[in-house]
Amino acid sequence: MRKLILFSLFLSIMAMTVAVHGGQKLTILRGQDFPPYHFLDQTGRENGFLIDIITQVGKALDLEIKFEQYPWSRCLHLVKTGQADAMMNLFKTIERTEFMYFFNNILTHEVNRFFKLKSSPVSFTGDLASLGDIRIGGIRNYSYGKVFDETIGLNILRLETEKALVLNLASQRCDIILGNEIVLQTLASQIMPGKKIIPTGPGITNDPLYIGFSKAREHKDLATDFSRELNLFKASQAHKDILKHYGL
Repeated sequence: MRKLILFSLFLSIMAMTVAVHGGQKLTILRGQDFPPYHFLDQTGRENGFLIDIITQVGKALDLEIKFEQYPWSRCLHLVKTGQADAMMNLFKTIERTEFMYFFNNILTHEVNRFFKLKSSPVSFTGDLASLGDIRIGGIRNYSYGKVFDETIGLNILRLETEKALVLNLASQRCDIILGNEIVLQTLASQIMPGKKIIPTGPGITNDPLYIGFSKAREHKDLATDFSRELNLFKASQAHKDILKHYGL
């Protein structure tokens, strides 16, 4: 009887959650294409395993989700100023918690590491201070973890997209580039098949990627409910099927 009562209470809470958010329109921002996490396919349709996961969680909450794509820095500004509801796949930092709710909205984990041209003699041993004048490509306003972000004296060329990182490595404007290992290798195979990039040194980060909700839009309750539904979905077979579909 006690289990039945608890289950009935759970169903009542779920029903109230759907009623609160039912039909609510939500604009979620994403940066430039980040395959296989999120990207526009050849037909112009939003694709990627994070797109699929967020869409399924949105359905559970009866949300009408619309994805919009902007440069990374503009995404942060739009969420901070309340011109958008949320932003997907970003690290949680002290600065970002000032204008976004994160809670336990972890979408996935990301490994960032250095890559170089296979023909390059440059190497990374694990000591950031040893990089000296080596030209490093990174994304503007990205966080690459506390240790990297707070290392002084690095020669960093800040660019807007991962595609730009790969192109600048190919043209040797950068000696090494820093980014998501899956994304950089995917992009390199697409846009510079004649040149091979390889990782060098240990990973810089292996940290959770979140979806953050705008404090300016007063989305505290929405962020809480989304967190609950997201974690329920991540324990489901449907979540496993999405990852398998993208070869993950």
